[in-house]
Amino acid sequence: MRVLFIGDVMAEPGLRAVSLHLPDIRDRYDLVIANGENAAKGKGLDKRAYRLLREAGVDLVSLGNHAWDHKEVYELLSSEPVVRPLNYPPGTPGKGFWRLEAGGESLLFVQVMGRVFMDPLDDPFRALDRLLEEEKADYVLVEVHAEATSEKMALAHYLDGRVSAVLGTHTHVPTLDAMRLPKGTLYQTDVGMTGTYQSIIGGEVETFLARFLTGRPQPFRAAQGKARFHATELVLEGGKGVSISPYVWEEP
Repeated sequence: MRVLFIGDVMAEPGLRAVSLHLPDIRDRYDLVIANGENAAKGKGLDKRAYRLLREAGVDLVSLGNHAWDHKEVYELLSSEPVVRPLNYPPGTPGKGFWRLEAGGESLLFVQVMGRVFMDPLDDPFRALDRLLEEEKADYVLVEVHAEATSEKMALAHYLDGRVSAVLGTHTHVPTLDAMRLPKGTLYQTDVGMTGTYQSIIGGEVETFLARFLTGRPQPFRAAQGKARFHATELVLEGGKGVSISPYVWEEP
């Protein structure tokens, strides 16, 4: 099974990159998953952003700490392949996992959110333990939406040998540490952002600078400019992860 995971799709440049490039390469992959929690104007997911991602060839959209920034997300979570972090408290709308099928094999996709330097949620380690006891699939892909690299790495080593791959998101900065862990789990600390890198993590440079220079809150505005498409390719076979490769495309 070949899977493409697209890093945090950021605002219009990110949506444009996915719409322009993914259709050209979609037939290389059995499944395509994208983090879309910043797809709607840089914060949250709305119906328009979701539709554009799906029309481009995305099978499943994940969220994160900006999951609730648009009211439309509640309807999407109730009826569409959209996943929010698993470790929200019981009773939270939506699901933290989704089962996908391709070529007669199943992939269980799970997202958890970290707790270091982020809003405190339930324990992601124990939440994953419970889910892996209850749900079975040929392959398991875990997305860790977290700030601290140490927490992402800790979760990956905790899951090593029990899941096929662990991929990090949230920082909008791609890392060069794609690897296979000792017990066979594929890992990358952060897939990176799909959006414009002539920015500050996807935000407009001037307003972000003003936050640091004045110490006062500033209105958020997503940056505009040429986009880069950042993703990670996974090859899975025989219930295990075989290879992991970062993938980058830049808008002409």
